[in-house]
Amino acid sequence: MNIKVSPKFMINLIKKIDKTIWNEFKSYKEVEAYISRFREIDGYGYADFNIFYKDTENTQIDLYDTLVKIDSDETRFKIAVDIGLVIPDLIFAIPEIKGILSSDYEAAHITFENALKKVASEPNVSICCANSALESIIKHICEHSSIKDCKPKETLYKLTQHILKEFKFYPQKNLDDNIKNIGSSLLNIAQNIEAIRSNYSDTSHGKTSEDYIIDDELYAKFLVNTVTTVGLFLLNFFDKKYKHNANIGSLDDDVPF
Repeated sequence: MNIKVSPKFMINLIKKIDKTIWNEFKSYKEVEAYISRFREIDGYGYADFNIFYKDTENTQIDLYDTLVKIDSDETRFKIAVDIGLVIPDLIFAIPEIKGILSSDYEAAHITFENALKKVASEPNVSICCANSALESIIKHICEHSSIKDCKPKETLYKLTQHILKEFKFYPQKNLDDNIKNIGSSLLNIAQNIEAIRSNYSDTSHGKTSEDYIIDDELYAKFLVNTVTTVGLFLLNFFDKKYKHNANIGSLDDDVPF
C-alpha cells in the first residue's frame, strides 16, 4: 500500500489498534485468535509475521509488541480497517478488493497493485494502471458463460456499457430512476477515467512536453479509490447474482429498489 505515513503516525495508529482490540475481545485467548486471522502462512509453514508473548508459556499475547514488529504497514492498515479505525487517504474497500483480486483475478490484481505502488512516485502511470485494472476486472467478468457477446478488445467505456446491460443497470427509459442514475454514474466514471488516461498522462499518444500531464498524487489517489469502489461493486454484484445465484434470469427481481 503506497500511503506515506510518519513513524509518529504509525506508532499512534498501533496504540489505537491495541486499545480497540483489547476493548473488543478482553481475553488473551480471544485477542490471539483474532490477530492470528491476519497471518498468511506459506507452503512451507512460515508466517508473514510472528506473535509475541508476555510469558514463557506463550499463553499471554503481547499485542502491542506483535503489532510493532509486523513488517507490513498494509497488514496493520487491514487490521485497523477491520476494527473500524479511520485512516487518512485509505478507503475501506481497498483491502477487500485486493483480497478478491488476489484469489480470483490475477491479471487485474497485478495491475491494481501497480496502480497503488505508483500513486506517489508516478501519478500519471498510476492512473493508467487504474484504468487497466478496471478493464481487466470487467473482461474477467465477461468471461463467465452467462455473459454474452462481450468483445474483450473494447475500450473501458464500451466494456462498462456492455456489463451494465447484462446487469440490468444500463440507463434507459423503462428503467427505475434510481437504478438508471446508478448506471449513468458508472458510465460517466468509466468515460472520464478513460479520458484522463488518454489525454493527461505521458503515456498518451501524441503528447509533447508542452501538454498538461498529471503529476500530482492527489488525482491518482482519487482515481484509484474511484476504481476500487466501482470495481468492488461490479465484482460483488457479479458474485451474488451470477456465481452464487442459480436463477440468473431473475436479476431484475433482486435489485434492492
